[in-house]
Amino acid sequence: MDFAIAGQKSSSVAWEDLRSERKKKQRRGGDLNKKAPSKKSARDFSWARILFELASKLFLAGVVIYLLYASYNFLTSDPRFQITDVTFSGNHALLENQLLEWLGQVHGENLFAYDLSRASERLAEHPWVLSASVQRKFPQKIQIELTERVPYARIKFEKVFLMDNFGVILSEEKPEYRNLPLIVQPGVKPENFSGERVIQSLKTMHYFNKLSFFEKNPLDIAELKGHSRIIFSTRNRDLQIQMSMETLTEGFKKFMIVLDTLEDDAVKIQMIDLSFKDQVVVRDRIPSHSTSMKTPTN
Repeated sequence: MDFAIAGQKSSSVAWEDLRSERKKKQRRGGDLNKKAPSKKSARDFSWARILFELASKLFLAGVVIYLLYASYNFLTSDPRFQITDVTFSGNHALLENQLLEWLGQVHGENLFAYDLSRASERLAEHPWVLSASVQRKFPQKIQIELTERVPYARIKFEKVFLMDNFGVILSEEKPEYRNLPLIVQPGVKPENFSGERVIQSLKTMHYFNKLSFFEKNPLDIAELKGHSRIIFSTRNRDLQIQMSMETLTEGFKKFMIVLDTLEDDAVKIQMIDLSFKDQVVVRDRIPSHSTSMKTPTN
């Protein structure tokens, strides 16, 4: 009797266990179904946040671009930034109206739109200008600083022109520069002019004029004869020195060797020829009298 009851209880317990297991499985399945929508929601939220951040950045970029455009438009169109004053410094030979005419339109241009680099390049193209610097001065001013070329000599073609110490032709001769040395180069046009030989001639003239022999009557004219000969003349036009362009340095050394002898008879000398090798030819004012002086060789 007791055994039968025990068997029934065991079956009942087993049944309850089975039902309990089924409920647990159903509960686990329900939990899984509840968790799946949660993952999907998190994914959707992540994409929404990315899109929002992207839209925000695009909006901010648009605002910045608009502000930059508005600022640029304001600076380049507002009449308060129109150029009304142009000042120059460093110009001595050139007048301000000449420089403004060379530059072109400046007054009335926008201060920020005006091309400073192009203005500097344009000024540097002027024969008298060695270098130029152009600066903005807020709110309506342009300041220009120049370095002018300095006339070093005059050079005669069909007309007389001024040139600097680099051999650059500046302009036609001006009255205030008539005391400069004169270079005569027959048969050459300004556009075909090469300043190298002329500069060599001027340097040689300068070395001669530093000597006491030429203190009261300096050389001031150099005439180039062909490609190989140059003739220097003194201010009083009473003495000439002939040299070879290929041996200017050697010719000057020969002159220094015989200088003491020449100083004794300087008044009588009409021409000194230094173009010959190892000798100096001196011609007196009497046409038939000339002297040849041997110079020692190294």
